[in-house]
Amino acid sequence: MKRKVKWNLALIFILVPLLWPGEPAQAASGGMIIHQTPENATADWSVMKQWLEDAVNHGRGENVPFAVGNTFTVSTDILSRLAGKNATLVLYTEGNVTFSVTGTDVRRTDIPVCVTLSFEDIIPEEALRQIPGAQMQFQTVERELYPCLVNAHLSLGPENAGKNAILYSYDEASGRMKQEGLYRINEAGSAMFGLKRGGLYAAAMMDSYTVMPGDVLSRVAVKKGISLKALAAANPQIADLDRIRVGQIINIPGI
Repeated sequence: MKRKVKWNLALIFILVPLLWPGEPAQAASGGMIIHQTPENATADWSVMKQWLEDAVNHGRGENVPFAVGNTFTVSTDILSRLAGKNATLVLYTEGNVTFSVTGTDVRRTDIPVCVTLSFEDIIPEEALRQIPGAQMQFQTVERELYPCLVNAHLSLGPENAGKNAILYSYDEASGRMKQEGLYRINEAGSAMFGLKRGGLYAAAMMDSYTVMPGDVLSRVAVKKGISLKALAAANPQIADLDRIRVGQIINIPGI
């Protein structure tokens, strides 16, 4: 029987060190990982705008830490200031997800980013059973497309370093979970996912396996001591179970 881990919503996320205004950003395999220290973030809109202006003018990839609570709007004015610039607005919530918007990801400035965050467990249990591994849920009340990529930064614990973190969204119409992204958890236990829209999300952790020459999915299942059905369920991104490629990373359930 799979053991479902219940996450404490008061958990403070410890990620790699946050960069304050004036410090250069550090890239991390496909994006920048944010360290959550919300006590150092301003909740003052005018202060945030001044920090943002300074960061944009410096052009060194600085972070602008802004404490927003669980409901926030990144206005069209702020998006216009960020658009195409080497600066990142970091949005600290009161829960266990930190968001960020990087200027180089902003292409549209005519629509604001609106987020009302909730941590209620509202994804049905039968849908969650489609996801092997430990789970953490979060959702946004808004379901619309964002005008730019919005990064969600999660901390899953340094004990899980090297495992895969997989983000799923829940399709309320079909009742199915859809894999949205995969991130190899770094040494600090951190993972980051780019969100294209609001929705209902669940994160799972699994081990991984890199496909070797001569492998087929059934052989991997035997090698890992799990059923082919369980292995296929953990890898919805594999459209044809008879075709996997050398070097492909496969999720291995069983945490």
